[in-house]
Amino acid sequence: MTRPLSMLPLVLLLAASTAWADASTDLAEAANGQVPESARMAAFDRLVRTGQTNITHVRQIAVDADADTRQRWVAIRVLGKVRGDGPRDVLLGLLSDEQPAIRAAATQALGDLGARVTTPQLIEQLKDPAVIVRAGAAEALGKIRDGSAVSPLADALQARDNYYRGSSLWVRAHFVAALGEIGDRAAVPTLLRALDDGDAGVQVAAVAAMEHVAGFSYSEGRDAEQQREAWRRWGQAQVR
Repeated sequence: MTRPLSMLPLVLLLAASTAWADASTDLAEAANGQVPESARMAAFDRLVRTGQTNITHVRQIAVDADADTRQRWVAIRVLGKVRGDGPRDVLLGLLSDEQPAIRAAATQALGDLGARVTTPQLIEQLKDPAVIVRAGAAEALGKIRDGSAVSPLADALQARDNYYRGSSLWVRAHFVAALGEIGDRAAVPTLLRALDDGDAGVQVAAVAAMEHVAGFSYSEGRDAEQQREAWRRWGQAQVR
């Protein structure tokens, strides 16, 4: 039976209210650390599917400074899985949020979007006061694989902000990993230096990054030091 035209607005309102309620329930479940991971991921996947047609509630939670931080984090990561200029613009706006966790989530979500147009903003986040944001920016740049990020990542690796009282911070290994993910041979001189870095984590990341850039491995039959020596020879041959 055909509905009277006068009923259509009510039907649409009810449908929108149902979708809003479902999104609220899924956000709460996806952000609840007390439920099994499989249930959280299922709720997250439902939010992504909902966002592809109606992103309103997820977007509002993402930008609401008074909302639960865990729910905001989930909403932001959902935006990273939904294509389009709208989610991208929201995420770019969140790069200046007061909460480091929110800025970190926004950088990671921009990496999921994979839009090279956001590379300049992510490069700026390599200088964020919060280490977790700098790490998120490095991860995102690695996913986007824009060669213009090689030099800024190399600079970040040596920046004083990424040392504490002379000791290397864990985020430096993330910069090296991002250089490997980008895969540009312009990173080889930086990776050569990283092979002999005073931070063992940076050394390990440098070997993995060399493998990404070169497209092969020296791991078979070699211990860690022998692998680094093999990569030193290979890297030096590339920069001559």
